[in-house]
Amino acid sequence: MKSRLLFIMSALAVFSIAAPALARAAGLTVTPAVVDDHGLPDDILNYTLTVTNTDDHMVNVFASVYNLTADGKQDFTDTSVVDASLAAKSVSLANWISVSRAAMIFAPHETKQIPVTINISPYATAGTYHAVIAFVEGGTRADAETNLNGAPQALVDLMVESNAKEELTLAKFSAETPFASSFPIRFVYTLENTGDVSSTPTGLVLFYDRVGHELGSVNANPQATAIAPGESRSFTVQLGSGQGFGQYKATLDLTYGASDATIEDVALVWVLPWQKLLVIFTGLLAVVVVLAVFLHRQYEKRHRRRVGMMQRILANRHVVDLRHPNDRHEI
Repeated sequence: MKSRLLFIMSALAVFSIAAPALARAAGLTVTPAVVDDHGLPDDILNYTLTVTNTDDHMVNVFASVYNLTADGKQDFTDTSVVDASLAAKSVSLANWISVSRAAMIFAPHETKQIPVTINISPYATAGTYHAVIAFVEGGTRADAETNLNGAPQALVDLMVESNAKEELTLAKFSAETPFASSFPIRFVYTLENTGDVSSTPTGLVLFYDRVGHELGSVNANPQATAIAPGESRSFTVQLGSGQGFGQYKATLDLTYGASDATIEDVALVWVLPWQKLLVIFTGLLAVVVVLAVFLHRQYEKRHRRRVGMMQRILANRHVVDLRHPNDRHEI
């Protein structure tokens, strides 16, 4: 916006230096001095310019339209006549401006309302365009064209906005496998271009350990790969190292397009070094087996000791027969 304002001010300054003598000679004033607007391709914009003959005599006036270059230089070529090609129409504001090109007769001190229409080309590319609508006195258009430079005019400043649809959709973001036994760990994300213009995503993938500490980040699209409309592309990033086993997190943070649209997502992966866990498990199992055997042997030793003790007690014990003598008999 600031650059457009500077352009308008500089253009008006140039014209204000060149125009006074001719403007007074023609006795014409044009308002507004600047038409500043914006639109989309295929839009139709309508305006009215007020032109007044301030002289005491009748004047014959022709309207002429020409472009201004980006650096404010005048381009007096009437592109609507010289080059009516599609390519020229897509970048020429003068081609989009419709204003009566017939001779306009102004009586002394007469004011006319001049309708102006800007029909933006449907093929216009986004950007800022500049043109001039000049009102020049002359008996014929050829005569008027010789006095074109510095004639009373209205500066047209038009910003054409893009109606292109920029849209990327995240189809997938995950680790290659939900469980990993060691580093590095590879993550894959897939984007689909559901818009109608090519788009290049930029951003980072950030990595975090099991307690939430950031481990680092990598460029999500280091080759600046563009995705064409209707195309689907997969990108691979890598977490090089970590600290032990547990759950790790990757955060995708992308932007794309002129409006800096964002795409964000999170992927999780468990790091389980099964080789190390197997060694630990085997060691623990061996300890359990050894302990079980030891306890079993201790139990058997104590059991044998108790059995032997009971046998000795029974062997040394005197048995008293409490039956009546008549009931006793030999067995």
